Formats: sequence, structure tokens, C-alpha cells
Amino acid sequence: MRFTSERRLDDGVLEREFILDGIPGILWTPASASAPDPLVLLGHPPLGLRAMYPRLVARARDSVAEGFAAATIGLPGSGDRPRWPAADQARSDLRRAMAAGRPVGDEIVGALVLPLVDQAVPEWQAALDALLPLPCIGGPVGYSGGLISIGIRLAVVEPRVSAAVLFAGSLVPPAISSCALSVAVEAAFRSHRRCRRRMYRRTG
Repeated sequence: MRFTSERRLDDGVLEREFILDGIPGILWTPASASAPDPLVLLGHPPLGLRAMYPRLVARARDSVAEGFAAATIGLPGSGDRPRWPAADQARSDLRRAMAAGRPVGDEIVGALVLPLVDQAVPEWQAALDALLPLPCIGGPVGYSGGLISIGIRLAVVEPRVSAAVLFAGSLVPPAISSCALSVAVEAAFRSHRRCRRRMYRRTG
């Protein structure tokens, strides 16, 4: 991982952009820390980091204010990353079906979502490999927002992710719904640096 820029936001949050094997990412950490912070991975739709930045930085600031470090990476085929013809075709198929008023079938959803999940989840794992050794970051690790399917797969295959907050609003193929049955979540309250927040933890 190579940091490419660093700046302090007006609330003192340290924002650092990085490149990891050609994948762009951003790390946000508190202005000062007496101990390593838990890490929240900020998921987002495949629109590119530049397009999503205003929403991501707002979520990152909220996370840092609660005592977390926050990080995100660009998704395959989006933003400044190389285009992904298969994904573009799947999006076109989805738009045509919706414009014609036809049901969006499992075949279209799978073609749109599953290849993205298959590539994105190992990239999130590689980001964890690079981020967790940093002295400002410790465990536990949570995943928040973005495509539900990526969050579910990551919770299933990555034991370092112990919390997940999955937002509604994205398509979930049956294959992902099935593997979600192997993950159970519960609401828990934990304290960190005199602040309390709700975490959704994996229990199975």
C-alpha cells in the first residue's frame, strides 16, 4: 500500500488517499490517538470514489467522532478503475428490463452482482491485510453500507469482520441470500474512549 496524499480536514480528521495494487482507497483516522482504533470499512455503490466522496467523508467523520478509524476502496469497474464490459452489459440489461416494465429476473441480478462480489471481496480482504498492521488501527473490524451482497459475502468468508451494518436498497442474488443463512447478527453495545455505540456482531 502506498499513500499518495495526506490532509487534515477542518475537524482535525486525518485523511490519507492510497493505492493498493492499482486500487484507490481512502483512510480516515482521528487527529490524535492514544491507542489503535477499531476499523470501519465503508461500503458504497459502484459509482467511483470521486462521485461517492461527499457521502463517504460524511460517514467517515461520523465514525471517527465515535472513536473509529474508517477506510474505503474503489470498486471494480467504477470511477477511475478500468471499465468492466460484462458489468456494463449487465447494467444495460437491467435498465432495459425496468424501462419495459418487465420483472428483473435472477439471471440479470446474478450477472450484475455476482462477478462484482467475486472480485471486490478479495480486494477488501487485501485492504485489511494492508490496513490492520498500521499503528493507528486495531480490531475489531466492521463493514458498513454499500452493496448488501458484498457485505454478506465478506462477513461469511472473512473472520476479521466481526460487525456489519447492511443498508437496504441493492439487489441480492439467491446465491448470496442462501449464504447469508450462515451468518447471524445481534445488536450489542460496546464502549470505546468513553463513547457508546451500537455494533452488529457476527455470532456464527
